Amino acid sequence: MKPDAENSDAIASMLSRKREWHRRQAHKALQEKVRVLLELQQQELPLLARQRQLRRWERPWDITP
Repeated sequence: MKPDAENSDAIASMLSRKREWHRRQAHKALQEKVRVLLELQQQELPLLARQRQLRRWERPWDITP
């Protein structure tokens, strides 16, 4: 296999897994969707804050139950 064909297969596989993940997420309860969203935001904020100062609207609310 050529490297380009390997990359194409890897990308197709990744996109397929991503579609399946989105299908599973769509069937979850709203509370679970919000939990996942907050978790992803908590992961993203430190990365963003290292690059630049957070804007006022980007600062998270303290809503952890």
